[in-house]
Amino acid sequence: MLVRFERMPMPRPLFDSIFDFERDVDSLFDGFLGQPYGRRGRAFPAIDLSDRGKEIVLVAELPGVRKEDLKITVQDGHLLISGERKEQTLPENSSWIRSETFSGSFSRTVELPHDVKADAISAELKDGVLRVVMPKAEEALPREISIR
Repeated sequence: MLVRFERMPMPRPLFDSIFDFERDVDSLFDGFLGQPYGRRGRAFPAIDLSDRGKEIVLVAELPGVRKEDLKITVQDGHLLISGERKEQTLPENSSWIRSETFSGSFSRTVELPHDVKADAISAELKDGVLRVVMPKAEEALPREISIR
């Protein structure tokens, strides 16, 4: 069954108050959760962390972030990814109808499950996806113990 749906035109000030309300609710969740929540619905950037036996691999979604605007640090069992995503600019005489992409500075700290060899870590940013490969430290690798 098809039903015709006609959207009633709404005056612009009403949209503004709805967006103000959305921003206020996002701000409330930011304070309550102690982390960025807002329009993204989760901390930015989204990550996957996997244990691949001899290495730990982190994959982070960073669309629109250039490698020049990205910094990766490992210290005290934590990996810190920080940087900035530049705001998109619109051509002259244009305006946003809807803008949900995050822009600005970001920082994400991940606790590593094992010690890693800091001098052997490699990172690659390709097509908006960051891949960080962290070889485990020797003391974190499994060892077979001989029985006497």
